Amino acid sequence: MMKIKNKIPDYIVCIFLGVSLGAISKYLDTIAIVDGSWWLGVLSYFGDLFTRLGIWVLIATFIAAYSRTFIRSAINTFLFFMGMLVSYYIYSAYLFGFFPTSYFILWGTVALASPVLGIIVWGAKNKKPLYFGLPALPMGLMLSLSLGMGLFYISLNYIEELIMYIILCIIFYKDPKQMVITIVLSFVIGFITEQIIPFHF
Repeated sequence: MMKIKNKIPDYIVCIFLGVSLGAISKYLDTIAIVDGSWWLGVLSYFGDLFTRLGIWVLIATFIAAYSRTFIRSAINTFLFFMGMLVSYYIYSAYLFGFFPTSYFILWGTVALASPVLGIIVWGAKNKKPLYFGLPALPMGLMLSLSLGMGLFYISLNYIEELIMYIILCIIFYKDPKQMVITIVLSFVIGFITEQIIPFHF
């Protein structure tokens, strides 16, 4: 019983965070700038930010990396994403009068993969043989979201995602050698991701 009680707070926090951010992100989707108000402009800005993948990668990485065990990282990330999806699409149904089943199934399928991704991130943060290269996976994904990369060019797409990439560097930092290796590998992974998925979302 004590083990279950010790786990409940983590799970509740992750569910609550997911449900809250799902509802907030859907609400921000509905904000339109009609009178030039700076406050509506700020809300619209965050609405755009929350429609992109980078912020969700950052939050999920933080949850998984700082979970106590790899099992908790898997469960916490899954509960976070499911809470977020359920609240987002229920709120959508409330606003528009129908439930977008196909989109929910699509993103729900992605959420089913989140436990595996959570374990990868936890290992990248907490296991010595793994943190020399494994952090390059989420960092490379974030890099592909922030930069446009080709054989002879690099362009900035989103400054926010580049800042998130720097935050990921801080999360996964162990020592200078480890971080140099990880950054180099993240550029390789980011470049490959760009070639496989050339559009940004």
